[in-house]
Amino acid sequence: MITKILYYILVLPISFLPYPVLLLISEIIYLIIYKVIGYRKNIVFNNLKNSFPKKNNQELEQIMSDFYHHLCDLIIETIKMLNTSRSFINERVNITNTELINKYLEKKQTVILVAGHFNNWEWVGQKLSVSTKQNSVVVYKPLNNTNFDKLIKKARTKFGAIAVSMKESMRYIIETKNRTQIICLIADQNPVVNTTTRWYPFFGREVPVFMGTEKIAIKMNYPVIFCNMQKIGRGQYTIKFEDLEPNPKSTGEGEITKRYLERLEQQIKENPNQWLWSHRRWKHKI
Repeated sequence: MITKILYYILVLPISFLPYPVLLLISEIIYLIIYKVIGYRKNIVFNNLKNSFPKKNNQELEQIMSDFYHHLCDLIIETIKMLNTSRSFINERVNITNTELINKYLEKKQTVILVAGHFNNWEWVGQKLSVSTKQNSVVVYKPLNNTNFDKLIKKARTKFGAIAVSMKESMRYIIETKNRTQIICLIADQNPVVNTTTRWYPFFGREVPVFMGTEKIAIKMNYPVIFCNMQKIGRGQYTIKFEDLEPNPKSTGEGEITKRYLERLEQQIKENPNQWLWSHRRWKHKI
């Protein structure tokens, strides 16, 4: 009940506002969560310090401040998803090399598009829905709050994308193997840690890794493409597709996962303020 009230009196009205007004709201949110509340500042700073040991505290503080600015923009951009138009997305997100995706479309070949929690991963799905001929399938981890989960799912699918939970993803992919699709996966999730968990280095530390992308790719022999999304201005992004592995069945165990983590780490190092540092990525130990 509280979720619905917040949605109708706060979230939904905000989504109708013009983007310049939303930027002002983002600045207010920044002051509240960074300057006043200090939301997860210790977690963010420790993550940055451990990931960039050669940077001094002043440099880390600047990255942290820039990260919170980006995070607040991300919050209002996610809210705006509820009321975006196709023209809005096309104006805000540009794909620089659609020919890479099209070469697989011509072969009627489904591909797996992998990304991290870098820049606005939510707008990737919306952009693909309005600009590619293939079906876009967004594999997601359901939110704990079911009402918010329904709202986000509705926003993700408003332009025709198909949202499939991680739990149901393999079954769905097998059942739709005769369709030509782009299967979108955020592959830097924290997996359930048990005795079978695989660990790989990431920013100099061993982390438990999500192996679902690799398992799907090898089983179906779907080419894996890395989504290199870059922020070129507030609310302005470019996407460049990169072949990560065109023939998964030819790879050894863990090779695709390792390659993905190395590419993601390189992407983050180039623009460290644009990754989601506020989650506990290194909370597990071997």
